[in-house]
Amino acid sequence: MGNATLEALSKKFTPRKFQRIRKISMDLEEERRKLSILRKPLQTLYYFNLMVWKLILSGIRTTYNRSAVRRSAILSLAVYFGLKVMDGADALESSICFVCWWAGLGILSSIGLGTGMHSGLLFLWPHVFRVVTAAEKCGNTRFEAYSDMWGTRGAGAFQCTLENNSSSGGGGGGGAKSADDTGVFELWKKVSVECFLWGLGTAVGEIPPYALCYSASAVGKKNKDFEEAFETGKDKDKSAISRYMASWLEWMLELVKRHGLIAVVMLSAWPNAAFDMCGMACGHFLMPFWTFFIGLVLGKAFIKVNIQCLVFLTLFKESSRKALLDFLRTHLVVRVPLLADGETRLGDMLSSMIVKNIEQITADGKGVREGNADGSWSMPSPLNFAMLTLVAIFVVSCIEQLARVAKQEEDEAILNESIKKIEKVQ
Repeated sequence: MGNATLEALSKKFTPRKFQRIRKISMDLEEERRKLSILRKPLQTLYYFNLMVWKLILSGIRTTYNRSAVRRSAILSLAVYFGLKVMDGADALESSICFVCWWAGLGILSSIGLGTGMHSGLLFLWPHVFRVVTAAEKCGNTRFEAYSDMWGTRGAGAFQCTLENNSSSGGGGGGGAKSADDTGVFELWKKVSVECFLWGLGTAVGEIPPYALCYSASAVGKKNKDFEEAFETGKDKDKSAISRYMASWLEWMLELVKRHGLIAVVMLSAWPNAAFDMCGMACGHFLMPFWTFFIGLVLGKAFIKVNIQCLVFLTLFKESSRKALLDFLRTHLVVRVPLLADGETRLGDMLSSMIVKNIEQITADGKGVREGNADGSWSMPSPLNFAMLTLVAIFVVSCIEQLARVAKQEEDEAILNESIKKIEKVQ
């Protein structure tokens, strides 16, 4: 229960009745905080499933009540089943999986008010790295890389074909590898679709903060997180860093209020950790949805992700890799005590992992996965284990958050019923 609601109840009821209501509210809130997979797994999963089914049914009702969406869905299903009957749906299914994977990773990266999973570092940029190393091995970009999704890769992913080898000098009469075939622009064309879809997903992931503030502002309510951005700056007891961050947020919000679409494009076109506040500001000032979303797509999917892509492509090229490996070996001289010998340096360990990954990709006639010649899934290194751990932590946090939302809705009904009973007591 919010402070404003408690204040209103304190004026309506006697102190004794108000204390009873407040105690009930605090007990329910404490019970919600205890909801977690480790403490109460069954109860947490129960409320999570409750919320998931509620969202599914709400989406179905919304879709059914909109005739244009309903007709489009029916037409799409009819086309799909027609292709399925004629055995022509494989390409469509592969394309849908491709779009859902990269766009979904983008959504996971930006959704959750700053608690999103860093899917770029975990999936997109490693994919770009594999494309760069495979292109340098083959001398061109004419190899298959689209199957690198959903944690698996095709048997021929990132491998040179006979056509590639002969065209790049592998045959008897071939010439030297052309620098243009592995230039930054050719590499960018190879990964541009994945980067665009990931950037589009990050734009979609910024919609919830905007929608929350827009709904609250439309009915005249205040958003707690949005108001705290200004209160922190006015609090003299806060540290200098906190006041500086608050002044930065205030400037950003004023920029959005004055310049609208242009401000959204400018603020989303670079890695801005505080962009959630920009989305909340756009909702608070009732910016039209399509103005906000178009600004996001232009800034994130067309500008920011392509700048990041060009930076990583340049960094991943062989000449840059050598300089990076030398830097790691020279400067990261901290010893890693958890290893068996205790004498291994951090820079040597990281550089060895990078070199090993490059050797796996560039090895002729081998699958892209370690230990499996058929390209099947395996657990090759502690790095993959760490990646899966991060993904698991993110999934668990999402489950717990949805469970608490469902429990909060139930608690509000219980609290309202308790207030009615207390109100009847003389």
